[in-house]
Amino acid sequence: MKRYLMTPGPTPVAPETQLAMAQPVLHHRSPQFMEVLARVREDLKYLFQTEQEVLMFAATGTGAMEGAVANTLSPGDTALVVDGGKFGERWAEICQTYGITVDRLQVEWGRAVKPEEVEQRLKNNPAIKAVLVQANETSTAVQHPVKELAAITAARPGTILVVDAISALGGYPLPMDEWGLDVVVAGSQKALMLPPGLAFVALSPKAWEFVQTSTCPKYYFDFAKQLKSQQKNQTAYTSAVTLTIPRLVKPRCKPWGSSCFPKTIPPKCLPRWRPRPV
Repeated sequence: MKRYLMTPGPTPVAPETQLAMAQPVLHHRSPQFMEVLARVREDLKYLFQTEQEVLMFAATGTGAMEGAVANTLSPGDTALVVDGGKFGERWAEICQTYGITVDRLQVEWGRAVKPEEVEQRLKNNPAIKAVLVQANETSTAVQHPVKELAAITAARPGTILVVDAISALGGYPLPMDEWGLDVVVAGSQKALMLPPGLAFVALSPKAWEFVQTSTCPKYYFDFAKQLKSQQKNQTAYTSAVTLTIPRLVKPRCKPWGSSCFPKTIPPKCLPRWRPRPV
């Protein structure tokens, strides 16, 4: 009997992906895996539509969310959290764990935040160092206007936009560099159609400046350490080898050469599903 998985994530895993994971395990420090990781690093840049390094951790998407807070902010900083669902609440909980003061912008569940509301909060409180928001709030399927929010934070050198794209990336266009998103986090188990266990995060040059001044404690989710390792085609700690190899499986639609770097993902390779409109 065939089983159907009808959830936001984990999502069904394609047969060819399952076969790729059935291959013999490579050692994570071997030349063979370093070659795999080199290719995956370039593929992730295309997926995120960025020229920045995309960090990869053996974790769920929440690990990338926690790392985004711990690496860009410091205890006592203030963050504006757009709370319009279960995962907006999670941003607030992570911030509070690290001693970050939360300015909570409560949004009715099922509604998207209005950019002018965020802009007004930033005007009222110039101390806000980060705006934390979901691109797509998984618990309500609402798409927040992160492109418009990025235009607001771009005009403020002391404020970054941190976007949870765990249920958005790969589901609809979310060009990080073109829109000016400062931090984008994602996970393997939703639109990417891999098993749970991989977390991804990319940072803009502006966000990397915040990393240099962050004083929050971190060990495994140390972005600077992971960046240094990935630039040598390694990870700081043991890689999720079995989950990484399927990233090389060819997509069902025609792939593009790595030298081609379009500004948006071609529509023919996007799923028909769209989040609820704003």
